[in-house]
Amino acid sequence: MKIALQKYMHLADGKDAVPAIRAALADCQPGDTLCLGGGLLHLYPEHTAVRPYYVSNNDYSDKHIAFDLQNRRDLTIDGEGAELLFHGHVTPFVLDHAENITIRNLHVDYRNPFFIQAKITGAGEDFTELTFDGDTFACTLKDGKLCFYSPEDGWESVEEKVLVTEFDDNGRPSPYLGPYFTVLTPQEESFLSGMYRYFDAEQVTENTIRLNGRIGYTHTVGNWWVCTFGGRHNPGIFITDSKNITLCDLELYHTAAMGVIGQCSENITLERVNCRVRPGSGRVLSVSADATHFVNCSGKISYKDCTFTSMLDDAGNFHGIYTIVQEKTDDHTVLLRYGHPQQRGINLYRPGDRIRLVNNHTMLPYAKLTVRESVLLSGECLRLTVEEVLPEAMTKDHVIENHTRMPEVHLDGCVCGNNRPRGFLLTTCKTVLVENCTFFNMNCAIECAGDANSWFESGPVTDVTIRNNRFADSAYAGGYVISICPAVKENIGQTYHHGITVENNHFRLHEKRFLYARHTAGLVFRNNTYTQDLTLPSHPVGEANGIRTDVCPDAVLEEPAVL
Repeated sequence: MKIALQKYMHLADGKDAVPAIRAALADCQPGDTLCLGGGLLHLYPEHTAVRPYYVSNNDYSDKHIAFDLQNRRDLTIDGEGAELLFHGHVTPFVLDHAENITIRNLHVDYRNPFFIQAKITGAGEDFTELTFDGDTFACTLKDGKLCFYSPEDGWESVEEKVLVTEFDDNGRPSPYLGPYFTVLTPQEESFLSGMYRYFDAEQVTENTIRLNGRIGYTHTVGNWWVCTFGGRHNPGIFITDSKNITLCDLELYHTAAMGVIGQCSENITLERVNCRVRPGSGRVLSVSADATHFVNCSGKISYKDCTFTSMLDDAGNFHGIYTIVQEKTDDHTVLLRYGHPQQRGINLYRPGDRIRLVNNHTMLPYAKLTVRESVLLSGECLRLTVEEVLPEAMTKDHVIENHTRMPEVHLDGCVCGNNRPRGFLLTTCKTVLVENCTFFNMNCAIECAGDANSWFESGPVTDVTIRNNRFADSAYAGGYVISICPAVKENIGQTYHHGITVENNHFRLHEKRFLYARHTAGLVFRNNTYTQDLTLPSHPVGEANGIRTDVCPDAVLEEPAVL
């Protein structure tokens, strides 16, 4: 049955369509389609559903949810071309314990985005002058800090530290000037401290701010100074503990955090889901973080003909989470903690899951166990009980990964680029196929990582095929187009990743920056082609020696044929 939103619009609060949407959803039954009717819909936080959520790789907070799809089954939301314009701190969609849900044919944007782009109107070794469009990108100083605000919606965000990237007039992150944090107050040390740059700020005019301090280089006058703010509190589409989700024909022009983030969910399909700048908006940034991100999901994640451009983070990341051994309480029970603050509060384990104990230094597994029970004791701590007796070798700071809840991934016909830093990060033990895609990322186009000491993103790969892709201008800011780089702290000559094949791809680059691989067995790189294009930018970071490997036994490596 079709449910027309128009029949509920008399419930709207002025321009705010949220009351009408909530009433229409309340009347939807399994098998129904909610038809939004196209046109422009304004959505504000005042009448939204509100619930707190831990969202992996995002920030914990109360979410003001416009489309609340908790415990929904067999439902389609058809925008019919609707333009959803969000005002303030709103999370557009939450799918929580939902099943058989389709969202299609709509656009997402915000009246005032949660990023700032300023024209660089002056620059030197020890200062940068920034001029803002005060209507869309309003910024002033408050107690010596940057205060971003919305003149129309009445919110403000006061920041003492923001991540900055310079974009050129072509809407591309600068190939020569790396990202850094603009820091206005003293900060505690962290693993990102090397990116901190300290400044004093002064207000020159109403819409002009001068930052006094050294970056290590000089910004380019006429380019764009771009930063995000406000944390990662409001992703566009948040999927948790859900199954059989289809996203189709969506335009995510801006979201206040990641575009699509899924955790502990099964079978997710994206068809023609696009994260890109709204045409004619004058913006150079689309979503504020990763376009897509999936954590400890299972089943199959499939992308078809999607476009991810102009983000301030990756096109897609597929990984698990290493939880850290804190204390053994009996022969079958261990207390675990989370290594990264944006991984807290997520119960990654279900009864019957097969898990692995891993030495965090060597990154090698040494025991396989079966989950009996998993209980969140707090946002910081998880109690895990297993069927088997815990091994004597288990010590504090070793890590556990869920080897069961990892997805098969298929990426077909996608386009990603003009973003920092990378394209797709593939760290899953199930089958991965990347084909017919086009990449033009400032750093690597494809990365297979794995880390048990900093980011705690798990997932040694076992079967990855990268074929028939076009790497049009990747790694232009340095490094290699394809990077296979697990963070192994103790080099014991063994391998972490297995079974990666790179074949029948074309590389169009300034110089040879094809592949860097370490601690990988069964690596194949063959039947690829290369065209040198000296008109493309290039940053001299690392050796451009084509193919570089370290601890890659039985590798089959062929230089690409020059076209």
